[in-house]
Amino acid sequence: MCYNLCMFYQNAHCLVTDTGAALKSEASLLEYLRLLEKAKLEFGLKLPAYALLPGRALLYFVTPGADLHSVMGGFAKGSALADYRAGSCKYKLIQPDKYSAHLARYIHMEPVREQLSARPEGYRWSSAAQYIGGVEGPADKDLVLSAFPGEPEAALAAYSSFLVEPVPGKFWRPFAKNRDAVLGDREFTASHSPHGQEQD
Repeated sequence: MCYNLCMFYQNAHCLVTDTGAALKSEASLLEYLRLLEKAKLEFGLKLPAYALLPGRALLYFVTPGADLHSVMGGFAKGSALADYRAGSCKYKLIQPDKYSAHLARYIHMEPVREQLSARPEGYRWSSAAQYIGGVEGPADKDLVLSAFPGEPEAALAAYSSFLVEPVPGKFWRPFAKNRDAVLGDREFTASHSPHGQEQD
């Protein structure tokens, strides 16, 4: 599949699932966050949502056209992140008007689903608290909140309610499948991945 050509373009929205680091110690989690902020600055990336979990990192990136394979390939070069395995990432391009809020919810709810926290905003190593608790951090919240109507406070309240709505398991599966994919309607998937479509 021609992911370099089809997936990474101006304002492409992508879920990156990175299994290259164990992320079990506080030192490794802090170093991974530092590397995220460094990558944002170097490549002009936006990061609407993230969750750093013991076995993987879930990263919602918006790229100005940078090839995320190259970004993640050099992600930990020269860093203090021990035993990082470059190339251990899967990429999902999403159609933002259909999936942006759903992807953020998936990322923010994974620590709850994995019983790492009772509430999404209670998990220190995700961006949920930056949405709900007003905590400072690297997440670019406006990219998700713009999917909800009203002024910023109303949009935030709407997202907070959306976040905790019951969600059938079938709505998680497109994000959770451990493979590269393009998620969107028929026209979007045909435009970006004509040889491998996944749609509603």
